[in-house]
Amino acid sequence: MEIRFAGPDDMTQIKRLWEYCFDDPTEFVNWFFSRRYRSENTLAVYQGKNVRCALQLLPYKIMLRGQPVKTSYLVGLSTWPQYRGRGDARALIRHAFEVMRMRQEWVSILLPFRYDFYRKYGWEICYHHLMYSGDLEILGPAGKILDDIIPAEKEQIHLMNMCYQKFMKAYNGYVVRNEDDWDRLLDDLHIAGGTGYIVIKDSEAVGYVLFEISNRQCKVRELIYTTPEAKSALMRLIANHYSQVDTIVWNAPPDDITYMDMPNPRGVMYKQPYVMGRIVDVRQALRILRPSREVDLKIQVIDPVLEWNEGVFNLRNAGGFMEVASCSALPQVVIPITTLAQLLWGYITPMQAQKQGKLDVRDDRAIDHLESIFTPAINYIIEDY
Repeated sequence: MEIRFAGPDDMTQIKRLWEYCFDDPTEFVNWFFSRRYRSENTLAVYQGKNVRCALQLLPYKIMLRGQPVKTSYLVGLSTWPQYRGRGDARALIRHAFEVMRMRQEWVSILLPFRYDFYRKYGWEICYHHLMYSGDLEILGPAGKILDDIIPAEKEQIHLMNMCYQKFMKAYNGYVVRNEDDWDRLLDDLHIAGGTGYIVIKDSEAVGYVLFEISNRQCKVRELIYTTPEAKSALMRLIANHYSQVDTIVWNAPPDDITYMDMPNPRGVMYKQPYVMGRIVDVRQALRILRPSREVDLKIQVIDPVLEWNEGVFNLRNAGGFMEVASCSALPQVVIPITTLAQLLWGYITPMQAQKQGKLDVRDDRAIDHLESIFTPAINYIIEDY
């Protein structure tokens, strides 16, 4: 068994493995392997020249705690059935961590096929959506739209990106999109038969929506807006598809309150766990924190997968920046790597973690320090690969 980056002639094998393991439309697979696949971002387990197991590390930049952070979105982990149960996936994931660390990617994200599978390797849920699912009426009545609305085309990427950036300032953990990201996103929408519209005011985009319609269901991929008027116009636009649509599915931000204005919101929304996060390097990842008060805290991190994350770390406020250093002192708090990821993302609070037994506080004074370091955040990410 050998683990290495894919060679220039290995794409056909890896594509065939993807098609075997995942139920994706042929059009999407062909597009993905022509546009997104890169051998330098693909790791595989080989037996001779044959691929046994593979995964891909898609590079992104996310805004985490107000800091732009490089990351890899792990996708496409797949193994031929005759090689399953031999530890190929575990060995490949471990090698992927080493690659990420070498690339100075201190955190990782993924959308799992099963949460318990990836939890074993140190990822934990750090995002969820508020999912609306029901009759088209949940968006409100159809009707006349007075706003200036144009189709969402690639020529308008700059307008949509400015609107996206303004909307996302309220959130944490989102993708900092570049032109290639937008190009990929709109291509993927087009392959699925989707479309989009932009609300224009004073030559600027104040909102946009991207959606697809299939089997009389409208799936809203993105509903982004900077004014309540723009949101209302876009929802009315979707509702105007009543001759084509019976039901709607919309993965809204976790703090969305659209349901408050619905005539009967019961049963049309629920919390949907989404992307998982993982700390690849504790020392480096925690340095993105910006403590607002004096901190001198010793935490012990438990990471059964990555030995460089194991041990006791001293967290200190060094002039508004977090200083993270290994130490030999007794820990005030013991934290599993999964819980530490959720604290770093601000997905849960230290008090919640303690209440659920997700960390062990050995010094009562430590919880106040943890609360000041790991403040809560509202995480929102739309990308699913």
